Amino acid sequence: MTMVITGSLIRKARKQKGISQVQLAEGICTQATISSIETQNSCTSFEILCKVCDRLDLDVTEVTSNPQYGDKLFSLIDEAMRNLEYEKASRYIKQISFNKLTSKASRGRYSCYLGYINLYIDHDLQEAIYNFHVMLTRYSADDYTFYQAWANLGLGLAYQKLGKADRAMEFIEVSTQILTKLKSDEKQDFFAIVDLYVKIIDLYIDLQDYQRSLGLIKDIAGKLTHADLIYKLDVLAEQESKCYYAQGENVKGTMKQFTAMFIAELRGNKQLSDKILKYNQAHLIDLIKKESAKIEGLPTLIQ
Repeated sequence: MTMVITGSLIRKARKQKGISQVQLAEGICTQATISSIETQNSCTSFEILCKVCDRLDLDVTEVTSNPQYGDKLFSLIDEAMRNLEYEKASRYIKQISFNKLTSKASRGRYSCYLGYINLYIDHDLQEAIYNFHVMLTRYSADDYTFYQAWANLGLGLAYQKLGKADRAMEFIEVSTQILTKLKSDEKQDFFAIVDLYVKIIDLYIDLQDYQRSLGLIKDIAGKLTHADLIYKLDVLAEQESKCYYAQGENVKGTMKQFTAMFIAELRGNKQLSDKILKYNQAHLIDLIKKESAKIEGLPTLIQ
């Protein structure tokens, strides 16, 4: 998609920093791209524009007028946060001018994002709680939204870090109830909802509510299976194993560990499959290898 921007602002900022087009382009794009941005007010890559603005200490929203740019930047922040890349999300957030966000929905999303940056980058729990409450009290829509669920989870995480388990439980339960309403809505991003469920289950496990965790795992895993999807089924299976181990059901826990490993290999989730193979269940795999070696070369009943 070709983007129309205010190239003169890019040129002015570059001149103020005393750098050439070639210097600005270094490691980002070609000098011709910078020239096109400055003289033709266009850029074919949003990520290039973000990197150029970042190098010039400009907000993307200050050099663009199309509201779709804000939406695009928000989508990049969403993706970074879902992948737990909070540093990357923080860099994108710094390119947003809050005053140019005119809708309640966009301001609400911005406040929700800030809450997570406060939580994981700034480690400022009180500021995180403030921003999550701002999202929920000032900018919430009449209907339930994904970001309301996300903000409630953020409050749960913040209170859990403060050692207030009961209060944390209240907010994650609200988040769960909102997701229950959203997960059957075909207009919602189902993969984003699954990601949020995974985070909620992690928190329930940390709070030692294993029955609630198992119930949510069964619910969301069943929906994924019904849709012939294996997305995050490996992660859910590992979470299930943690619950079984915590309850002393070691055989079930081990079986779920191997289920998680096999699905992880199918999904290309090498980090999880290696973790289970080389660390979690290494002792059991070694035992199987030793037992298999004892019967190597002996006849079997397999035809």
